[in-house]
Amino acid sequence: MAQEPIRVEISYKTMLFAVGIIAAVWFLIQIKAVIILLFVSFILLSALHSPVDFLEKKKIPRALAILIIYLLILGALTGIFSLIVPPLVAQTKSLFDNLPAILESINKFISFYKIPAQDIVSRLASEFGFFGTNFFKITAGFLSSILGVITLTVFTFYLLLGWPRIVDLLTSFFSGKQAQRINQLLNDAEAGIGAWVRGELVLMFIVGLLSYIGLFLLGIPYALSLAVVAGLLEIVPIIGPIISAIPAILVALFISPILALAVAALFFVVQQLENHLIVPNVMRRAVGVNPLITILALMIGAKLGGILGAFLAIPLVVLLKIIGQDLLKPVGEDIPED
Repeated sequence: MAQEPIRVEISYKTMLFAVGIIAAVWFLIQIKAVIILLFVSFILLSALHSPVDFLEKKKIPRALAILIIYLLILGALTGIFSLIVPPLVAQTKSLFDNLPAILESINKFISFYKIPAQDIVSRLASEFGFFGTNFFKITAGFLSSILGVITLTVFTFYLLLGWPRIVDLLTSFFSGKQAQRINQLLNDAEAGIGAWVRGELVLMFIVGLLSYIGLFLLGIPYALSLAVVAGLLEIVPIIGPIISAIPAILVALFISPILALAVAALFFVVQQLENHLIVPNVMRRAVGVNPLITILALMIGAKLGGILGAFLAIPLVVLLKIIGQDLLKPVGEDIPED
């Protein structure tokens, strides 16, 4: 006896729901850049909200308080760059002035250890050729980054300025316990992301200090400036430590190729300590995220979004953790009053 074919019926509501989900995902993909801008602005808001509120409590208008904080940050960055740039420019000039002697020293080193110099020279030539060919593309990318920073700064300014009204607007759609819960969730998210920012500052300090100690013990000139570069670039995951090693290696190369190899080894050791010991433990203390989850988040973020993905991975994990804890909290649980 033949079996009747199984008939699967899909209601029009299910089809509309599926189409709606697909349309929503497509829309989110289209505005991905805006979502990233909003998330990075929220990170900056979490870092700056407390000092802005502090100045506002001192009877300073909120807009003026934000401008004061911006000027203090700009002054600090200017001071740091004034410490870094002049010695590095002077050392780079000396490096190029003595380039023939350095190349001769490298040639002797390569000949002594029987390293295939032709392969090294051709590789360097191809890299410089790549840079020259893509000069305008690199310049356009740099200008685009500057424009992005300006846009982010302005957007964060207005977000900070209107944050109390934004919180009131979001909570106005709810009442009673639910309104308190949404308000608490926003406060917890802001506090969690702020803790991540403080953790990043601690990481920058630790990496800068370790770099300074190592460069000082190796007798590298301008050890403080080079260590400050290493600390600042710690905020750029994966590629930051690599970029920070380049000026230090060049300065050491001015002295001897052996010392340049020692500096490269130093930065390699610091990077390994950073990836497997410093970052996981500092972030666990700052935001309560398990070290294994921290490493996995960095790896997944780097795989999906490159440097930016790795940078946003930890704050995103922190935010998801806070939201998850709130969802698991019983609805009737008491919420602390402000």
